[in-house]
Amino acid sequence: MTVEDRRSDDGPETDSLKTDSPETDPFGTGSFEADSFKHEALRRRLQADIARMRPDEALPTERRLAERYDVSRATARRALQALREDGLIRSVRGVGTFVSHPHVTKTSTLTSFSEDLRSRGYRPSAELLAAELVEADLHHATALGVDPGTTLHRIERLRLGDGFPICLETVHLSAERFPDLDESLLTGSLSEALQNTQGVRVVRATQQIRAVNVTGRQARLLGVKEGSAALLVRRTAFDGTGHVVEYGESLCRGDLYEFSLVVTK
Repeated sequence: MTVEDRRSDDGPETDSLKTDSPETDPFGTGSFEADSFKHEALRRRLQADIARMRPDEALPTERRLAERYDVSRATARRALQALREDGLIRSVRGVGTFVSHPHVTKTSTLTSFSEDLRSRGYRPSAELLAAELVEADLHHATALGVDPGTTLHRIERLRLGDGFPICLETVHLSAERFPDLDESLLTGSLSEALQNTQGVRVVRATQQIRAVNVTGRQARLLGVKEGSAALLVRRTAFDGTGHVVEYGESLCRGDLYEFSLVVTK
């Protein structure tokens, strides 16, 4: 069913949300006296259904929810607003309300991007945008601990979850240390590829994170509007001997990516 099909109130209803039998329907006659109880019950009902739906799948309109569950439109509106605040759904003006993509949560534990995606139920992949040899400028030479002018691998990739763009990533590595990088290995986890093919294991990393707004090309690749919020993550990865393995900069969609850190005193 197309988005246009779902926009029309006169078209066929989506079967994603079904009422129970009269015996178990929480919105049957006399189920709840107060509208506030109906709002919370409807929110829980919709949340359970959303858990079985796919990202970007459309929900019924506010009016149809009200008719289907025999509640006021105000009750349906409050339930949908609560789900929006929880990040479970998103509304597009003039189009409809859709299931949100799960947020990718990055913790202080050292994990790869692919591992982070798998932990949220995504199938990770990468689209290789560029793989070239460049001379290290002062910024990248300092980050990698090499001399300016040193030959580096520059790898630019679009990181995907279930085929959906999440991060735009650029990684630099020493070409002297890694003279042969098979491009066929660059559509998955680079850390895993280096460990499996080069015997180099990342054991520690430092990260700097700041909020930015995406520009034209970045926005097109990430599938967002120009100026949308994003997180710029600068990451330096080290092996067990303390040598830098890679330096990367990842531009992550602000609506899909978040960091969760434990801070102690």
